[in-house]
Formats: sequence, C-alpha cells, structure tokens
Amino acid sequence: MKNQGNHHRVAYFIDFSIQEIPSIAPIASETGGIIFTNSDLTYNCFKQFYPELEVLYYPRIDEIRAQMVETGIEVILYPDYHIRYFRDIPGIRHVQVFHGTSDKSYDFQKPVLDYDLFFIPGSEAYKRYTKKGLLKKGTGRLIGYPKLDRVFRGELKQDAELEELGLEIKNKTVLYAPTWVDRAGNSSWKKFRKTFFADRIPENLNIIIKLHPNLKRYRENEVEELKAALKNRKNTVIFDALPDIVPLMAASDLLAGDVSAVTREFLAFKRPFVFLSNKPPWLWNKNKKKLWKCGGVVTNPENLWQTVFDILRAPERYKTAIEKHLEKTFYKPDGGAARRAAEAVFELIGNG
Repeated sequence: MKNQGNHHRVAYFIDFSIQEIPSIAPIASETGGIIFTNSDLTYNCFKQFYPELEVLYYPRIDEIRAQMVETGIEVILYPDYHIRYFRDIPGIRHVQVFHGTSDKSYDFQKPVLDYDLFFIPGSEAYKRYTKKGLLKKGTGRLIGYPKLDRVFRGELKQDAELEELGLEIKNKTVLYAPTWVDRAGNSSWKKFRKTFFADRIPENLNIIIKLHPNLKRYRENEVEELKAALKNRKNTVIFDALPDIVPLMAASDLLAGDVSAVTREFLAFKRPFVFLSNKPPWLWNKNKKKLWKCGGVVTNPENLWQTVFDILRAPERYKTAIEKHLEKTFYKPDGGAARRAAEAVFELIGNG
C-alpha cells in the first residue's frame, strides 16, 4: 500500500545488527521510504537480499542526520533503541518496531515511552506492557509480526527450502539457532556448541546451524572451530552472518534453541522444540521458560540427540501447547502485519 506522497517522508535506521533487517524489510516494502545505515555490512545485506528497497550508507551519524533533514524525513522507524541519535531533530516522529518477540525483558523497558509509537506483536506482550505501565501514553499499537507475514500467507514450503539448501528431503531436519553469549546468560552456545561437531551428530539427520551474528563478531575463533568440525559432514549447512532465519525455520522439523526471539518465531510453523538449558531449570526466571511445554528440555549435552529423536517420533504431543502459545504471541496471524504497520505510520504523520 505504498503511499507515494509519504515515500520520502519515512526513514528507517539500522546499525551493524543485521539480524534486525528482516523486521524492517517487510514494513519498508509496504510503507516505502529510505533505509539509512552506518554499517557497510548492513548496506551490503540489503543490496543482496532486498535489492528492491532504497538503502543509503553513510559511515557517520552526523551525515545521516544531515541527509534526513535535507530529504524532509518526518518519521523514523527503529528496530532497536537508537532514538538517541535523532531525537533532537525538529519535526521528526519516532516509531519503535523492535527486532524480535521473546521472553527476555529487553523490549519491555521505560525507553519505549520515548517513542511516539511502538508496535506490539501479540496479546501476551500487550498484557506485559500493561502490567509494567508502559501503555499509559497510548503509544503502544497491536499490529502483529511483519517478519512472519510470508509464513502466515503460506508462501514458504519445506521441500522447496530444503532443495534450496541442498539438503536431503527424506531426512528429518534439525535447526540449531543459539542466541549470542549475553550478560544475562541466555545462550546455549558455550555448553552445547560441541554437541554439534560432526563426530557427535547422528548420520541420518539434516543439520542447519544459524548463528546469531554477534557470535561471529565476539567469538570468531569458536565459530571457526565449529565450521571446521562440520566441514566434511553431508547434509549440513551453517550460517554465521545471515540476516534472515525464517526460510531456515521453514525447512526444519525441530528447533534446538535457547532464550531468544527465534523460539517464539518458530511457533508459527507449529513444529516442536528442544530447549537447551545452560543451567538447572529451577534457576531460570519463569518468564524465560514459558515455552518449555512446547518441546523437550535438555541440560546435559549428552542427552541431546536421544531427546531429539524421541520428539521427532511423536511431535504431535506438543501440538496443543504450541497452538496455545502461538495464539498469545502473534496478533492476527493473517499475513497483514506489515500493512497494519504502514497504516499506523501514515496515521501518525498524516496522509497529506
């Protein structure tokens, strides 16, 4: 529904965090506008994966600010907390779209009130914002989850994605997608990464490994060690700097993950999980293990593959829990979230 009158009034800002690109791209496709970045990596990713979108690269924030003013930008959309770079520019509105929906506390912070509008993916998140008093300004808007619009429209098919990856269609496929090693201790990387060395993986599985880009940024030696350990294994692919995980999810029968937006997103495929816990379950905050009824929980790496096979033999046992959390996580999973985001933006700045 690109509104040509608004096209050059809308801007987006993304830094080097390429994992944020898929959260912005569908909104930009629907709304129009210019994507600004101070990262050549992000610029090149847009050019490679979303060549139809308009993206400009300037290495310095002051250059981006000057270009926004010159262009007459009236609203900036952010997938992260970067309003600090632009909030003092007169006449510009600010919209927070976030780059994931997870059980971490990251999205549910007082700085959301600095924005003129922020998007909420579903009823559970809406209730959490309400409980924290973050909806008092009336700036929170339920729109759904634009990143998954193509999934809810049925555009991604498992066999086609497996063929694209060069994997064996008759095999079951496991996706390992650890989050980065943050200070909150959410990641399974340190404890479980060697479980995915080739000599420890059963032969009759396809393995897809999608690493958080920050793992390569901050733990490059460990990433290279894993890549070397998988070099000669058939039916295995590993991505250390890929923006979009959604097609990899579509190819997979099971997700091995931890505490991240990836686990919430995988609900859209109604397939089971193995949750990799780097500490005893009783030590976790209850908010971070809400999804654990949607699959198995593994604390000992030696038990991983047996748990995987047990779940793959009877994935239907998790169907009810998955559907329950899917309904709470994503508002109107009809493929129209990006359209609702565009409508909200145009309403904010006016359609003139």
